[in-house]
Amino acid sequence: MTARPAQLQDIAPVFQIEQAVFGHHVYPDFFFRQAHDLWPDLFFVAPGAQDGELGGYIIGAPGSGQGEFWIMSLAVHEHCRGQGVGKQLLQALLQALRTRQASYAKLTVHPDNSAVRLYQQLGFVVVEHQPHYFGDNDPRLLMRADF
Repeated sequence: MTARPAQLQDIAPVFQIEQAVFGHHVYPDFFFRQAHDLWPDLFFVAPGAQDGELGGYIIGAPGSGQGEFWIMSLAVHEHCRGQGVGKQLLQALLQALRTRQASYAKLTVHPDNSAVRLYQQLGFVVVEHQPHYFGDNDPRLLMRADF
């Protein structure tokens, strides 16, 4: 199981994972094509348990500050959780950010998301709690890792 750069044929399966993981609060399908075009070196997928299946994806993007990057989305299909897929994806993206000489990376995550522990294990710290990040009572933790 090794994370690899996303390819065009991965776009539809990535969007399916997005919908399965995030339900109604998702990026539109065309976002993934644009992400592939804009940041191909920051868009990774990982295989699932069955041949030909994708287990998850991660997308990074440059931020507005000098050396700033964002983790736009990380999603692991429910049946692939607990198998190291998320960690593998995050490590691949962090390595790509170091190659780009990033100074730091930011992300937002729901406080109840089990991925918070993974982010902390890989060097992210909570810098802010925003109780209404995506609207009323839709909180997010803003996390940051310095390189």
